[in-house]
Amino acid sequence: MKPIQETFLELDWEDADEARQARDTRAEELQAQGFVCVLENLYNAVDGRQVFMIVATEAEKIDALRTRDSNRSDSRDGFRSRALVPKRKGKSVAEPEIC
Repeated sequence: MKPIQETFLELDWEDADEARQARDTRAEELQAQGFVCVLENLYNAVDGRQVFMIVATEAEKIDALRTRDSNRSDSRDGFRSRALVPKRKGKSVAEPEIC
């Protein structure tokens, strides 16, 4: 099942607080059904109004992705570092030398 995405526009409610509360209430309903929710507070670039969004994913799918990613990082075959900063070879200047 694809993630559920729901949007609550400030324009559709009395004010931004009411739209946010509706989004939060819906997120609680989805969490009670076993979904993991990510809540986002966005702005409409055209009119500057707030947009509140929910992205709900089944918990089992998230666990499966974590397991797959951890298995991938455990294997040394084909493992690529995702670090954005290159690692220096040799000792760092700040490291003390132990004799």
